[in-house]
Amino acid sequence: MAETNTDKDRKEELAAAPSMEPVKGTVEVDIPIDVLWSFFTRADLWPRWNECFLWAKNRDLKWGHQLVWAFHPIRWWYPYYMPAMAKIVELEPQGPQRKVTWEVTVLPGFYARHTYHMEDLGNGRTRFGSYEKAMGWSFNLMKSFWIAHFTFVKDRSLEGARSLESIYRETGRLDETTVRGDPGRTARGLAMPMAASLALGAAGAGTWFYASFLRQEVVELAPGVKMVMGGGGNTLVVEGSREALLVDTKFPPGANQLRKWVSENVQKPVKHVVSTHYHYDHTLGNDLYPGANRIAHKAVPDLMRRNEVLQTKLHPLGMANVLVGDEPMRVDLGEREVVLFHPGTAHTGGDLCVWLPKEKILMTGDLFFFTYYPFFDLKQGGANLEGLIRAARKLVASYPDAMVVPGHGPIARISDLARYADYLEFLQERVKEGLQKGLAEQQLAKQFNDEISKWGLGILPSFHDNQLTWATSESNVRDAYFLVKQAQAR
Repeated sequence: MAETNTDKDRKEELAAAPSMEPVKGTVEVDIPIDVLWSFFTRADLWPRWNECFLWAKNRDLKWGHQLVWAFHPIRWWYPYYMPAMAKIVELEPQGPQRKVTWEVTVLPGFYARHTYHMEDLGNGRTRFGSYEKAMGWSFNLMKSFWIAHFTFVKDRSLEGARSLESIYRETGRLDETTVRGDPGRTARGLAMPMAASLALGAAGAGTWFYASFLRQEVVELAPGVKMVMGGGGNTLVVEGSREALLVDTKFPPGANQLRKWVSENVQKPVKHVVSTHYHYDHTLGNDLYPGANRIAHKAVPDLMRRNEVLQTKLHPLGMANVLVGDEPMRVDLGEREVVLFHPGTAHTGGDLCVWLPKEKILMTGDLFFFTYYPFFDLKQGGANLEGLIRAARKLVASYPDAMVVPGHGPIARISDLARYADYLEFLQERVKEGLQKGLAEQQLAKQFNDEISKWGLGILPSFHDNQLTWATSESNVRDAYFLVKQAQAR
């Protein structure tokens, strides 16, 4: 079912338009393409697995038909729900590569195309992807919002595909009986008071930062192993037959949300709390587990006292009391082993990685930011760009079959970590080239910004040194410039 000539003309015009770089991404899942495509075509079930959708009308996908649906807001407190209508202009339902494309033309001065595509990788694996680009005068008026919205759709779509993989592994099928979603989610969203939304939106930058990370999502990685996203760095929750272990306890108020969730959902006592590094958004919840061993790399206590002075004073009980050196530490939870090891100086001088041998789950801490621009700690004892690349490459080589829990971002595959290492290496090489040409950091940032933006990474807010900061393409160049010069001066 091919496009019309008019559709092709608009497609070519959009491809050539300088309005924006496409927002795109892919994820590989252990689901046969026939199974995934058959379930995917039930558009009315999209809200069950793809959290960007509030509601969808169509029960199937047909070329030339109109899709009708509604989006959730990109932030849960934003006071809108977005209805949408689009015409399906491409549909390839068979073969090793499949896709559906629709065009959005209902807004004046706005033209967009969104494609979901799949590729058969063989051996029951499929690559699932999302692609979107827009142009037009009304698009340009609200370009920042629309790109944020497209990124939200892409991220939630890829996360949703990953969630389907877990369901398929457990049940062997995907249909409306196995993919149930959260039936109360839509009702809760529609019932949100508009006044409360507006009040939150006006509460100031600090409140906005906290609110943007309050919404926590729990992802089951294996029986007894869960990842809790939001409220700070990602948290790994591991239950054995005797006791439980937590990795990275977030920061208030997210840490308090996590503690409440743990008390309601984790059956075994939390005996071990692990910090992948010293940063506040991974450690400030430690003191909420006073009876647990607080485990970190041996460099972490000094780094916390030096670089997180105020936080250490406010949370003295969060300081580690069990230290890991250069040799791995094994923690027996009863019928489940957890291995803690130092990957070398990378994100900081005191990083720990976590490995679950039975489940083949690797947690990296902030050695790996997935789907986001990374944050580089430029303080003493902080990031080492060469060390980051070396550590990431070694993890890729050592754990080729791992499911990866990044410090920030959704669950990933080892191939995603390899691509992240590629990005860091690209960044380092571009900065080295610029230094050889005598370019200043601002010249570098301007010159390489277009190249960097093609990696499709998202902007990440954080709070360091009592101010809100952002990890962006520009800040990555600036920080890499500092780190490369620092390394060259050694």
